[in-house]
Amino acid sequence: MNTLYYGDCLTIMREKMHPESVDLVYLDPPFNSKRDYNAIYKDRTGRPLPDQVDAFTDTWTLDADRLRTIRDLPRLLREHGVDGHSADFLAGFLSGLVHVQTDMAAYLAYMAERLLWIKRVMKPTASIYLHCDPSASHYLKIVMDAVFGVENFRNHVTWKRTHSHNSAKRWGPISDNLLFYSNTRKYKWNRTYQEYAEGYISKNYRHKDEKGRYGLVDLTGSGTRRGESGKPWRGINPTDSGRHWAVPRDLLLMLYPDVNIEKTSVQDRLELLEEAGYVYWSKNGKPQRKRYVSEAKGVPIQDIITDIHPIGPVANERLGYPTQKPLDLLKRIIRASSNPGDVVFDPFCGCATTIEAAEALGRKWIGIDITIHAIRRVARARLQDRLHLAEGSDYIIDGVPQNWEGAHQLWKQDPYQFQKWCVELVEGFVNVKQSADDGIDGRVYFDMPGEKVLQSMALEVKGGENLSINHVRALNSVLQFENIQMAGLIALKAPGSQQAKNFQQTMALAGHLRIGEREYPKIQMLTVDEILAGANFDMPSPMGRTETRYESDLFSRAQP
Repeated sequence: MNTLYYGDCLTIMREKMHPESVDLVYLDPPFNSKRDYNAIYKDRTGRPLPDQVDAFTDTWTLDADRLRTIRDLPRLLREHGVDGHSADFLAGFLSGLVHVQTDMAAYLAYMAERLLWIKRVMKPTASIYLHCDPSASHYLKIVMDAVFGVENFRNHVTWKRTHSHNSAKRWGPISDNLLFYSNTRKYKWNRTYQEYAEGYISKNYRHKDEKGRYGLVDLTGSGTRRGESGKPWRGINPTDSGRHWAVPRDLLLMLYPDVNIEKTSVQDRLELLEEAGYVYWSKNGKPQRKRYVSEAKGVPIQDIITDIHPIGPVANERLGYPTQKPLDLLKRIIRASSNPGDVVFDPFCGCATTIEAAEALGRKWIGIDITIHAIRRVARARLQDRLHLAEGSDYIIDGVPQNWEGAHQLWKQDPYQFQKWCVELVEGFVNVKQSADDGIDGRVYFDMPGEKVLQSMALEVKGGENLSINHVRALNSVLQFENIQMAGLIALKAPGSQQAKNFQQTMALAGHLRIGEREYPKIQMLTVDEILAGANFDMPSPMGRTETRYESDLFSRAQP
């Protein structure tokens, strides 16, 4: 069944996806995540994120895990079938890059590991499109060449993503790149067309008869031939001008379905074309083929895309994601490289554009995202509102806890993913470095009148049995940090009655944050059960996301 997975795509592919199960992959992986988060915040508050948010958005830190991945790359590549020379080259390249661009080396290590598993789930006839901007595309091509093989590189597609960009000291950056690879030399490809430019029909189809408007095209091709296509027809010898007869086979098959075209001579095929009224004789006696508007399919797609425009500010499909791609772009890719019934896979599905396009074109689909917001609020709302799909019957969501038991299971399986899930449930940003940060697992940002920067509530998540009053005391000390006005504790298990009373008394000692006529407790605590029931921290409105019209409508309908 069509599935939305919540979690890291690497874990999902390892544990839940079968080898050779996917027909087409499209991915638009993150790179400059801090820039993207800032774009979301500016849309909502007019302010960028505070400086300390680096700890919560800078995924591409060259930490011990990334260095271990780079060191293990030769082994990982060989285990996934990459030849030894390519494996050694890529590992050596990343090892050298560590000393030049540490953030890029960390990012490429992250991507290399995931691309290996993506290749594993692709069928031999599958293709992959990796969408990236110029800041990383040339590095990613090196990784893709190693993983998929230089011989399976098909295109470097350029998409004109905006009309203009004002850059004072360089050419305006207005394009994105798509790296198109196949898994093997035998891959699916459907010839796909784009609409003609305005005025093309009137300019190129100037003639008219009882069948409609038509243009004239040559009946010959360049170069001479010694066979039938080089012999005269009706006194005209194409070899005199260094050419040969080029009869449109597909047109004849359509015009004469009962005739065995393959067994007819070239000259007989020309006669059949003449008989059907598809030959035009010029005044100098030169035959040309009539091509009617009804035959025109459009211009075969090219590797520079200029006819699919970025999503406008008031477009119906706009969701507020800074990196959202147009639905028509994904539809073009899916039409070209898959067939109805095939499985389309997006391991970074974000606002679910790939999923909507796949569903609209009759494909099956799998989407993965590591943020609960993307799965629960955007993708699910989009599937319901735009495609009228019902969760459970048309698709399933896997990995998102629906109750306490599910949350407990997530904590046992992956404590960090549990922590991330809890923080995002209350609209917070997670400390993606997965390291000790004075008890801070995440933050929720909010606007406070009179302050030049966004303020925050620090969050700590406890999933085990060792919840104690010391955690509350530690949060009190956290309040002394610069730009932290409030603190919140999220607990998987509720404290006992006496322990809860002690917690409340200790939290009360921290006092209240006064904003206008409102006062908010500086330290607060919520259990997972309370959050699942709809509770949230008592604080100024969180400024962590741009609410879409789809989820807004969904939430308003759900109100009693």
